Amino acid sequence: MGVILKIRRLFGLAAFEHNSDHWKSQRSSAIALFILGYWFVYQLLFFINDTSFADIQQWMAQPLNSVLLALTVLYTFYHSELGLQVITEDYIESKSTQVTILYLVRAIRLFVIALTFISLMRI
Repeated sequence: MGVILKIRRLFGLAAFEHNSDHWKSQRSSAIALFILGYWFVYQLLFFINDTSFADIQQWMAQPLNSVLLALTVLYTFYHSELGLQVITEDYIESKSTQVTILYLVRAIRLFVIALTFISLMRI
């Protein structure tokens, strides 16, 4: 049950997190971003450096690179949403404004994730 809930949260299908669940999600997404960030920087320095557009498309078409790139985008926007949730809850007093902003941020995140997956599928 725990894994399914984490996947639902990652894709924006679960309720907003609070307290210790929020803290754990923020830390686990930071660890995932740390690892994926190193992979991406390594790829930029040694494989994508000074290449043409066709070479970059070919690099992105490889299944492992495509999956890791999608995970990088997914975790980046998930971690960003968690951070914006903390900022919104701390600095905005009106509960209705908080909820509106949180749902707006989630909608933007889901749109960008969908756009990323569609773009990677088309390559």
